[in-house]
Amino acid sequence: MTSVAGRVTGEPAVILHVRPYRETSAILSLLTLHHGRVALVGRGVRGGKKGSALQPFNRMTVGWVGRGSLGTLTAYEAEGFASLRGTAVAAGFYVLELVSRLVGEHESVPGIFAGTCWCLERLEQGDRPVDVSLRCFEKLLLEELGYGLNFSRDAETGEALDGEAHYLLSPETGFVRAPRASDQTVSGSVLAEIADESMGSKASRVAAKRLFRAALDPLLGPRPIASRRLLPGLRA
Repeated sequence: MTSVAGRVTGEPAVILHVRPYRETSAILSLLTLHHGRVALVGRGVRGGKKGSALQPFNRMTVGWVGRGSLGTLTAYEAEGFASLRGTAVAAGFYVLELVSRLVGEHESVPGIFAGTCWCLERLEQGDRPVDVSLRCFEKLLLEELGYGLNFSRDAETGEALDGEAHYLLSPETGFVRAPRASDQTVSGSVLAEIADESMGSKASRVAAKRLFRAALDPLLGPRPIASRRLLPGLRA
């Protein structure tokens, strides 16, 4: 990748969203490796074999000019086509929507870029349950945004979490030991499963969904995540 005087070339990107613009053009929303989320006008890209590669989930190498909120696409080459099927399609759109809502324009987030590529690859390959891939992505996203949950220490005492104890999530501080188990508590052993991203038990998967939802919703604000409606079975 090179960037000189408002011109960027050879930048790795994932396509987040494409919408038609005028008769033959499109406006692309991309997550890029070094420049975060960018919006570009692709002039005359609709139609033709090469233009068909400009679809959500696909990985590209792109170039553009412009410093403002809307640049102009100058070059693009496909690097990978995501072939998602079934529930993985809805899950993929959920990943892209989180990125679109939470990553700022021109904010360098290489960790989130790598995590997005990783999650889309897992969804395509189907080598682990869809909801586990989503929980792992949510965990990484929170960490990269500076809102990661500490799964190893009691937020009040600083002591290591006890696998036999139960904990409540305090949004401001972290996990604190509860006097007794309840519908709102999570055991230390379940938190350990979430921390190491194995999530082999149903309890850990249910708890991870609830915990990461509680951490993400304040960042997302009141507007609903549209793609969650596509995942009723997973309750993403």
